[in-house]
Amino acid sequence: MSVSTNISVEAPIESQIQEIAYDGTEIYQLPPTLSEHLAKCAAKIDFSKTANDIDLVQQSIKKEDEKKEEEGKDSAAHFQSSLWPWDSVRNKLKEAFTEVCVLSDVLAVAKEKRFMVLDPIPQEPPEVKPMVQVYARKKALASAANILLTGAERLKSANQGEQGGSRAPDFHIELLRLRRNWRLK
Repeated sequence: MSVSTNISVEAPIESQIQEIAYDGTEIYQLPPTLSEHLAKCAAKIDFSKTANDIDLVQQSIKKEDEKKEEEGKDSAAHFQSSLWPWDSVRNKLKEAFTEVCVLSDVLAVAKEKRFMVLDPIPQEPPEVKPMVQVYARKKALASAANILLTGAERLKSANQGEQGGSRAPDFHIELLRLRRNWRLK
């Protein structure tokens, strides 16, 4: 019998060199964390396999299980578990990816209002009495008439103020009238 020895497996202490500067200093890259390492391992999983591929593999496993059923059920279970060690991780990641896609679509619909269209609900028009309409129109016309009358009065007073206040003709206006009516030869 051999004597058992303890063996420790450790990650290398030295980090990878990320960059060497011009003055010779080395910038080291930090080792990946456990979550980064898991993400790297998960990235190696092939998600492009369809359900048909998985069904074919499961059918072949069942056929082999039937052949080895005579030998025992333990070997079949052991074979199946060794075939798909990352199967549960792949399924959970696929479900999480689906949920993230759904969440992304929901957020896009909530953010972009052009995706959300509300169908108009036909409402019964409110019952309007004809006398109320006549009174509202009369009031609106009266307010518009008041605005027009005050504007006309202001224009009249401004026009009279110009004529009555300054009797001296404006030099430029008189010059313009002379040029229209008279020509020099």
